[in-house]
Amino acid sequence: MGPRTGSTPGGGAQPKPQPSAVSEGKDAGAVEVRIEMLGPLGISGGVRSAHAPRTTAIAAFIHLRPGRSAEALCQAMDPINPWSTRTLHSRLSELRNVVGLTEDGHPLLPRPKNGDGYAFHPAVTSDWEEFKVLAARGLAAGPKAGTEDLETAMALVRGKPFDGRTLPWADPVIQEMMSRITDTAHTLARWHTDGDTPDLDAARHAVLQALDVEETSEVLYRDLLHIDWTAGNTTVVRKTVARLQQMARTYDITLADATEDTITRTLSEHPYPAPHRAATS
Repeated sequence: MGPRTGSTPGGGAQPKPQPSAVSEGKDAGAVEVRIEMLGPLGISGGVRSAHAPRTTAIAAFIHLRPGRSAEALCQAMDPINPWSTRTLHSRLSELRNVVGLTEDGHPLLPRPKNGDGYAFHPAVTSDWEEFKVLAARGLAAGPKAGTEDLETAMALVRGKPFDGRTLPWADPVIQEMMSRITDTAHTLARWHTDGDTPDLDAARHAVLQALDVEETSEVLYRDLLHIDWTAGNTTVVRKTVARLQQMARTYDITLADATEDTITRTLSEHPYPAPHRAATS
């Protein structure tokens, strides 16, 4: 069951979220609440649009790590100065007011029973869960049938996961998010540049979007160099090489042999040999 819709502070009814990949098979017309993590933290589809950063942070924690105790939540939210039980209950009350109720009146964040810990109702989803579903389905389908799913997955990415916020408990999942975004963009770029009707603009868009999320990814820089070299954009190639080398200096990174080889080849006037496609993957 989905949550009841409410009104925004301005008095207008909140729009229903668009159907998502993770909502397939649920009741028709059900409205989902979605925790947004692929960019600034947020909550969409709830009954209140305004919520504090700590409210969205605890929502993300409960969604990603369901079943944790009150003590675990207090510790995760501030490892140095853990929240008091009173502070936790205040934040959870705020969160319940944001996400609302199911259509039959049950809270989307129920109170734990029998030591089960905190967990959302299944109607609460996330952009991250949707991304994973789309990416997995697209990769399994291959270039002809799967490109649309990968593009839809990348459209969910609004910036760096968690907007670059430092949350120790979230570090592992943030790294996974960045890795999956990079892999998805790389695959899209290859699919758009391969085949009989390449779309270099679409390939470039996917790579640049992912570089905004993971600016140290050499595979994405290699993709970008290959795309603009193929398009004959020699000036852009030189600028990308300069950007890549500056990134390596900034982060004290020794570029991989494959990256150095790609730089050498794209700065030359000679086309790539046939084996290049495998070498830069």
